[in-house]
Amino acid sequence: MTELDALARSLVVLGSEVTSLELGGRWGKHRRAARASAKLYAALHGGGELVVADRRLSLRAGELAFLPRADEHVIRDSAATPIPRDGSACVGMQQTAADVWVSAATPTTRLVVVDLQVDHADAPWFALLPAVVHITGEQPELGRWLADTLALLGRARALSPSLRETITASWAQALFAEALRAGAGTLPGAEALRDDRVVAALLRLRAEPEKPWELGELAAQVGMSRSALAARTTALLGEPVGSYLRRLRLDRAASLLATTDAPIKVIAARVGYASEPAFTRAFVRARGTAPVAYRRALRQPDAARGDGAKDMS
Repeated sequence: MTELDALARSLVVLGSEVTSLELGGRWGKHRRAARASAKLYAALHGGGELVVADRRLSLRAGELAFLPRADEHVIRDSAATPIPRDGSACVGMQQTAADVWVSAATPTTRLVVVDLQVDHADAPWFALLPAVVHITGEQPELGRWLADTLALLGRARALSPSLRETITASWAQALFAEALRAGAGTLPGAEALRDDRVVAALLRLRAEPEKPWELGELAAQVGMSRSALAARTTALLGEPVGSYLRRLRLDRAASLLATTDAPIKVIAARVGYASEPAFTRAFVRARGTAPVAYRRALRQPDAARGDGAKDMS
């Protein structure tokens, strides 16, 4: 067992719900963030588009999309389908059983959705995970596991509740370990994740990136000297704390631009910038485009099909 696998076992799965979706035509849903939860989308047939944080990915047949924290997201058939942002589903999608949703159109896509309830009290790394992990058959080491997982998910309704819970717990540990690996480029290494003081500092930044953090104050809060915290985090993150904080703020801003209609000025304030121009300059440096243009590019397919909004609830 690797260190990351061991870390994944520090998170406890309390329960799970498995939902089957048989969908055709235009379909989709805006899902708000859920606390102490994770979500797995498995495409058994067909596929769709998932938009989470500032990522837009195509989920194809035989692939998984794992959202370790069940962050706010949109799942839909394609970018051309506008989705209401009040949490309601598209017209045409209806629930026919406690764990089954179908659409009026002839099904072309079959998704299985697994909602996990988790206890992360002993897993301080939970909040540091990436928003989504896309698992495809192109990853050789995961190919067989992915095929077996999809086969079991396809028969989930036929499994007894106790067997389903046992299998789900194993999936969850494997998925969270993969999420830790996927975040290796931006997350601290396993050694840092075992250092409670460093983790505590990073979690404070992650939870409130909009605050005007001062390194000495942050170090005092976690019981370290300013120089020790600066050296430790820079060595592990590959960048100074200030750069990491700016990246967190702009990542949060990109997510808000993608998932809300909040004015740019409001988003700037929400992620810790004193003025809209200062925020815009920082966003352009990091993303190569202005916030307004970034949002417009994400919404362009919706605007082109704006008349289709009449078909949504």
